[in-house]
Amino acid sequence: MLSKREQNTGAIISMFAITLLLTYISLSIIGFGSENALLSTIGIVFLTSICLCLLVLRKYRKANKPLMIDYLNIGTQRFILALLMILYGIDKLLGNFFDYQLFALDSKLVDVSEFQLAWFFYGKNHWQELFTGIMEFVPGLFLFHRRTYYIAAIVLLPVTAQVFLLNFFFKIGGITFPAASILLACNLYILYSQKEKIVLFFKSLNFDIIDPLTGATKTVITILKSIGLLLAVLLIFIKVKPALFQSSYQKKYQGLVGVYTLKEMKKNSFEYRPVNDSGYYKDLYIEKQSRWNILRRFNGETDAFILKLNTHNDSIGLYINKDGIGDGPIIMDSATAFKGVYKFRGKYLTFTGIQLKDTLELVYEKQERIKPKTWFW
Repeated sequence: MLSKREQNTGAIISMFAITLLLTYISLSIIGFGSENALLSTIGIVFLTSICLCLLVLRKYRKANKPLMIDYLNIGTQRFILALLMILYGIDKLLGNFFDYQLFALDSKLVDVSEFQLAWFFYGKNHWQELFTGIMEFVPGLFLFHRRTYYIAAIVLLPVTAQVFLLNFFFKIGGITFPAASILLACNLYILYSQKEKIVLFFKSLNFDIIDPLTGATKTVITILKSIGLLLAVLLIFIKVKPALFQSSYQKKYQGLVGVYTLKEMKKNSFEYRPVNDSGYYKDLYIEKQSRWNILRRFNGETDAFILKLNTHNDSIGLYINKDGIGDGPIIMDSATAFKGVYKFRGKYLTFTGIQLKDTLELVYEKQERIKPKTWFW
């Protein structure tokens, strides 16, 4: 049996779950209509849910029947969770859930909203959508049965958590984020309701294994385990080192990351405006991972490129990578390379040097609206 505080928490979750279900039913019948009608509907069902939960809680507290409170809390939450998971699952099984917009498909990637990107990604592969529907629909059915509801809640936890994270990080609009939060809360409370049995289960597990190793075999295995542990630590350190201990080269390179468009150009001391010229570069995409750098020529063709920086004198080399982007070997084209020095002031990146025996002065402007991904923390 749960404590009084835990039962109160469960009643609050049940109240929101009932509100969600009544809102869903009301909107299915009357439609969304105006914003005022929507808010009025939510307000009415919310007040109804509060009154209902308070009356039931008060009744069984006075009757000294705390087990009945647990029974009603868990029953309410698992039935509502089951019903909504089944409804969401059916839409995915029929391929009707992730309907990405035609407008988004005809827009530049930078102009597409996070919601549209998420819906396009999750709806692009029909098998993935089908599998997601199965993972919601089947456990939803099992939630209705008392013998199988707990295992169903365990299976559903990563599903409801993933839906919550999708809504949270991709800013899915409407009532979907509150709905995802309520469903996750129901799922967690159902699992938490059996906390004592879970603790007993883990305490009953015995991981003591009789060691069969003796003599030289035990020594060899111990040495191998130590080597394996050292290798794991070394690999982790190699992965973490660039983030913790950036070299001067890494700092300078990261400072250049961005998208640049050529604004001014001088060729052999005279102003030059390239038009459909394959020898010079209109746009530079300097990525956080240098093997993904791409440039666009004035004739519209693209190539992968490698930047080589000298941190002591700000010299720079821009080489076309004949092998293209990715993890393959770097094959630099030295014949067409730009070699010189650079200056980065404000949003302007200036190159001065030589390419194909011509002396060039190139002024690129950084596109502030196109930025590399950064974490919110």
